[in-house]
Amino acid sequence: MANTDVSAPIQMYMDGLRSMDEQMRKAHRQQSLFIALNGFTSAWVLGSMHEMMTILGYAFATFHAVAALLFSRRANMIAMRIGQLSYIISSTVLFLFGALWLSSGIFIDGFLLLILGIFGVIRTRRIEDPRYRSWYTSGSTGLAQSMLARSNEVIASCPSCTSLLAIVVEQMTPHDVCPHCEQPLVPSARNQEEQE
Repeated sequence: MANTDVSAPIQMYMDGLRSMDEQMRKAHRQQSLFIALNGFTSAWVLGSMHEMMTILGYAFATFHAVAALLFSRRANMIAMRIGQLSYIISSTVLFLFGALWLSSGIFIDGFLLLILGIFGVIRTRRIEDPRYRSWYTSGSTGLAQSMLARSNEVIASCPSCTSLLAIVVEQMTPHDVCPHCEQPLVPSARNQEEQE
């Protein structure tokens, strides 16, 4: 029989973790896509200015494609920083050319470039969110650690089924069981049951 005092909060926590993990995956797909889109847009703007800028445009496009690929794999903090650098460079180019075009009387295109530049800066700031950074570098485990509601909770795995659980060690009793497999969470409780 499951201890409802332990299993209900853990189940709510795990449901919240799954939901947050899905949100992070969706945000990550969008971030990776927009790194490439912002980069290609800035490369197109540079390449369309003058024939001599075409090579710079190709270099921009290549850099942003590589940055989007590295960022999409959730490799490490270096890949995250490369993604942020890509956003900063492309946003700067888009913002500067948007301002230039506005001053030249090209209002619609200039305004659209300004908006893209501003959104690039906003996306850069979203990458700095502690939950996103934890998820990006450590996956669901890192996200679980960042989501802990109380500082005395820890993430542990069930000794029987290895499910991730949020527990308060000081409040554990030999009668607490895993909400998934209903086996004792305290190993000594299992040994006592086997001896009886």
